[in-house]
Amino acid sequence: MAEILVLFYSRKGSTAELARQVARGVESVPGARARLRTVPQVSAVIERPEPPV
Repeated sequence: MAEILVLFYSRKGSTAELARQVARGVESVPGARARLRTVPQVSAVIERPEPPV
């Protein structure tokens, strides 16, 4: 069985609803299972810039 990770972050619920719909689509495929997981909020402020490559 294939497991598909649906990873998302949602502040107001719209993205969470979209993620649930994606998971439903995944699970409509025989042999596929969706796992919904949220990620913690990420700051938009860079605390320390990375050195250039």
